[in-house]
Amino acid sequence: MHQLETLTDKPAARRRNRRLLAAALILLGLALALPSGVSALLAGSSGWSGQTSGSQRTLHAVAFCDSSHGWAVGESGTILTTTNGGAAWSAQSSGSGMELYSVAVSDAAHGWAVGEGGAILASTTGGAAWGAQSSGSYWALYGVAFSDAAHGWAVGQYGTILATTNGGATWDAQISGVTVALKAVAFSDGAHGCAVGDNGTVLVTTNGGATWNVKSAGTPATLKAVAFSDAMHGWAVGDDGVGGVIVASTDGGASWGAQSLGSSYKTAWLTGVAFSDATHGWAVGNWGAILATVDGGDTWNAQSSGTSELLTGVAFSDATHGWAVGWNGVVRATASGGLPPAPSAPAIAKLKPASAKRGMLVTISGSDFGAARGTGSVKFGGTKCTAYVSWHTTQIKCRVPAAARHGKAKVTVTTTAGTSNAVSFTVKR
Repeated sequence: MHQLETLTDKPAARRRNRRLLAAALILLGLALALPSGVSALLAGSSGWSGQTSGSQRTLHAVAFCDSSHGWAVGESGTILTTTNGGAAWSAQSSGSGMELYSVAVSDAAHGWAVGEGGAILASTTGGAAWGAQSSGSYWALYGVAFSDAAHGWAVGQYGTILATTNGGATWDAQISGVTVALKAVAFSDGAHGCAVGDNGTVLVTTNGGATWNVKSAGTPATLKAVAFSDAMHGWAVGDDGVGGVIVASTDGGASWGAQSLGSSYKTAWLTGVAFSDATHGWAVGNWGAILATVDGGDTWNAQSSGTSELLTGVAFSDATHGWAVGWNGVVRATASGGLPPAPSAPAIAKLKPASAKRGMLVTISGSDFGAARGTGSVKFGGTKCTAYVSWHTTQIKCRVPAAARHGKAKVTVTTTAGTSNAVSFTVKR
């Protein structure tokens, strides 16, 4: 009898199924390889939430000039803009299919993006329109920084450094003195700047790039991002092929020292860094890693990003408002510095019944009681309840304490977030 041919009998189908199986196994292996503590952090409470970018393309960099106006750039000439802090992102026509690796903005109107083949794009309309600028280079540009609307620098392959003093109308080469790829650049003002790259390369200038001086980062790691909060305080992040690396300077880049990532994300490779001031900073990397510091990097603590996508760029407009971007168009945002929102104090809406004898069951309805009682308590006047039947976020069932005084009493609920409003209750004889 002739056997009907199934889809899996066809060579092409078999190959397709093998590819799907291989992809599934790879994803399983990657999940099992998550660094210690990452899985729990991804599932935990987070001060970061997702924003809809409207794109599935990888985003390499993000920049904000204030808490409302921001830009993100990435794969195949992708440029996204927002004027409301990321509540809505809009795709802009870059006029280029080149990969864009970095973006810088000086104000709500002026922005620049750099990328493959020496591409430099600029906008003077807040991203509504972009035009190409002549870099004079064919090497890929990986980083760009502007200190104001006129003065800017771009860095890239083979030690390339370009500079402009007229908003990019013309770009001129500066002598870096190195041939390695420079991955990022930061300027705190028109004179003080730093570029970092492969093999732990650090270059520093105090005269706008007229001269660049090589400094020791104290590590052979690939440094992928750099940030300066002022002329003295700077940080660079990257990886050494095994785990993440953070180095910091308090003397304008003249000397650098390693900082500890902590145990939760010690294996995370870091790709982006941002500081809002000399103490508050954030670094991002693979597996959705976000590290934060409130003491200039003396200690770094993991924050839950809510995603396992590789995060490639991060920007903060102040100590609370920040954005991180990465693979597959992911955008994460925070308005709390990345910290989970503080719990709200409990509130009582009603008691049922409104009067009862000692030992009788009372249902307390309201909000923010917490999913479990923990150290929470209910008081009838000055007497704590000792018999709880159930405790949920919006409802508590407990019995009127045997020691409660007869007559009028005020019922309150107390949790770690505070004490609720007081509601009248009558303890019957």
